[in-house]
Amino acid sequence: MKKTIIVCMSMIISLIFVGCNSSGNKDTYTHTWDYETKEYKNMSVRDLVKVRDKLVDDNFKGLEKSDYELQTRQFLGKEDYQLVGFVNGLYSNMSEKNNLIKQIKMMKYLNYINYFINPGGEFISQTNISYQLNEFFTINKLWSEENKEKQCFKQDILIDNFEKIYEYTDLNKYRVFDLAFNGYNDSYRQLSVEEEADLLNRYKKLNDKKDDERLMDKKSGKNFYMPSTMCLKKEFESKLKESNLSESEKESIKSALELVNKGWS
Repeated sequence: MKKTIIVCMSMIISLIFVGCNSSGNKDTYTHTWDYETKEYKNMSVRDLVKVRDKLVDDNFKGLEKSDYELQTRQFLGKEDYQLVGFVNGLYSNMSEKNNLIKQIKMMKYLNYINYFINPGGEFISQTNISYQLNEFFTINKLWSEENKEKQCFKQDILIDNFEKIYEYTDLNKYRVFDLAFNGYNDSYRQLSVEEEADLLNRYKKLNDKKDDERLMDKKSGKNFYMPSTMCLKKEFESKLKESNLSESEKESIKSALELVNKGWS
């Protein structure tokens, strides 16, 4: 009997130990730079370039040699619509290694969704956003099967998770606000004035991220991505004249109007 008890206790202790140990080893992804980057962190710049170039090769597989060379030169160029130039421009403080890891993550995403590289226009910028949203939706189980296949990031989900997306991605607050306010990848609906005011007030409460060389430049896109202050000013002022607003709605709109008048500070 005593022997049986000892064996049982040993098994329980072993299970507890294994459980604690596995819990301690469980990957947690609170930021895009935690997600699928472990294998790259101890690699040399030279090896990271090889990984990046192999992913580009895989995407261009099947092209004639002359087309392959042309496409590769165009894609890896230093203009802001090309991979290297884009990362250098928006992530100007980033180390060379992290710069390459960023490029690798973007390429892995394109190959994962089986999307042929299009070196031009907004393609690189959208890839940078899409791979991070895809990670966030995947980690937090926000996909429907249909939307995942189409890579359709529903606007209502972007709005509901606005603050969490800001914390998870390396994007600045202006770009994340734009994703929620205007939708992304053809996922758009016109927000009501009350919804606009609520989103603006949530934007006001965002804390600036701690300085980190891996983040998008803080002021990048401020004038481009924030909605027209004149347009919102008229909307809010007109809405405040309505007699059927509750006190909480009035306060929300007044607070949002104050932010608009300050010019997105």
